[in-house]
Amino acid sequence: MRRIATTLVALFGALAASGGAHAQNAAAIADSVRRQLPVGTSLTENIQRQLNTEDTAFRQAFFANTPIAERLLFDAGGTFRFAYSLIDNARSQEQQVYTPDLRLFLRAELDGGFRFFGRLRFQYNDWEYTGTAGLGPDPREDGWQWPIGEIYWGTFDLAGFTESRTGRKSVDSNLIIQGGRNYVIWAQGLVLSNYVYALQADLILGDLAITGMLANSAGYDTVDWDTSRPGYDTDTNRLFSGGKLEWRGVAGHRPYAYYLWQNDLNGGQQATLGTSTFPIPTTFRYNSGYVGAGSTGNIGPNMIYRSEFAWEYGTTLSDPLDPTNLDTLTRPQVENQISAVAGVVGLTWLARDAGDTRVDFQALAGSGSSERLESGTTFAGIAPGATDHSFNSLGYINTGLALAPEPANLFCPSLGLSSNLLPSSDFLSEFRVGVNGYLFTRIQNDAPISIQTRLDGSNLVGGEIDAILDWRISSDVNLNFRYGIFMPNSSVFFNGEGGARDFIYAGVTYAF
Repeated sequence: MRRIATTLVALFGALAASGGAHAQNAAAIADSVRRQLPVGTSLTENIQRQLNTEDTAFRQAFFANTPIAERLLFDAGGTFRFAYSLIDNARSQEQQVYTPDLRLFLRAELDGGFRFFGRLRFQYNDWEYTGTAGLGPDPREDGWQWPIGEIYWGTFDLAGFTESRTGRKSVDSNLIIQGGRNYVIWAQGLVLSNYVYALQADLILGDLAITGMLANSAGYDTVDWDTSRPGYDTDTNRLFSGGKLEWRGVAGHRPYAYYLWQNDLNGGQQATLGTSTFPIPTTFRYNSGYVGAGSTGNIGPNMIYRSEFAWEYGTTLSDPLDPTNLDTLTRPQVENQISAVAGVVGLTWLARDAGDTRVDFQALAGSGSSERLESGTTFAGIAPGATDHSFNSLGYINTGLALAPEPANLFCPSLGLSSNLLPSSDFLSEFRVGVNGYLFTRIQNDAPISIQTRLDGSNLVGGEIDAILDWRISSDVNLNFRYGIFMPNSSVFFNGEGGARDFIYAGVTYAF
């Protein structure tokens, strides 16, 4: 968010030749925007989304592999995690947060076809700004976090219900309907990976699987890509509808195609940015559709692959800021067309040894727009009349811990290695370590990415190394440590923002 303010400083600085008064007013507007747009939560949001993605994959595998032995199955429990995070902001200033996090769950299954899962979250963030309160997280991110009702959904499985009544198992067809509040990963997560209120139906007809979904973003748990919009991190209301086709008739491969439409229910929201002398009225509206295709599967016995490509289209409102209008610095907003693309590919090599050693490669790329000052915002966004090529979505693809950029105008290859070091040891058999390396480059050096950089110079943004330690000490206690360091190409950053950035996360989880 601070990137808007810093960009404005550079932008308005070009007006100095037109008169000292205008330059002073420009600086005042930039300072005002800086105060209105606090920063600091994006990296904590990133680590939470990593944990949510891992948790979702675990729960999906658990339910898929857990047969129902009784007519009624009832289970309850929870986890308590205490975590510490140390985060460097763009100026390499440290911010710390202590997070006790209690989660209680209830699971019930009936007659092989009815399933319910609910989980309450009691999370408290205790931020220590260490002298950086003006650049730190939004004060609303301090203290108790909402909502308490984190996940709750119900499922009807027609094949499971029929089998429990007749004893005959259907392998050719099934209908599964699920509704509630959940963390949904659509396809590979490129266009949607977030908390949503969703109604989803899966129809299986032989080798063809058809999925339909209607979902709405889950408000407080959703951080919008338009960080210039008031309430972007507490009141994001976007409606998703679409479907996916998956073909299961090719052994070892599951190709798919989908369509997903996003309707901005915050569209029409208005705000005034700037100062009392130079107020800049801004209206927000971004409606987008995503057409995608991809495949998952294996190449031989030791190689797993995944791939996805998506085209984004739709409309967005143009930037109301006009640096050439020295009287008001404003201009009318118009509706611009969106045409953007993004893709991700991944390969995983499995050693299939005692330590479960694996090597992971991933490459992420997304288009950007040189007609933008910011990759995802309306204010300081796309110029009037230009086609917006900057890819924006509520998806999530892992791009590391310390920088964590979004796909817009980014090419990011990464390589990782992980293994259990002492699989034969009773005490350390679940002691897993890993290291990941990321390279960040801008596809266009004059177009913005989601992290603040100069709109000129080198395409190289920098590199990052992340280290991960995960130790399941016992069946109930797990230790998790993650460290990331981003090493920038200082020439593409503004003054004071070209230093290394660290991210440290340490957490202990007790399950009961």
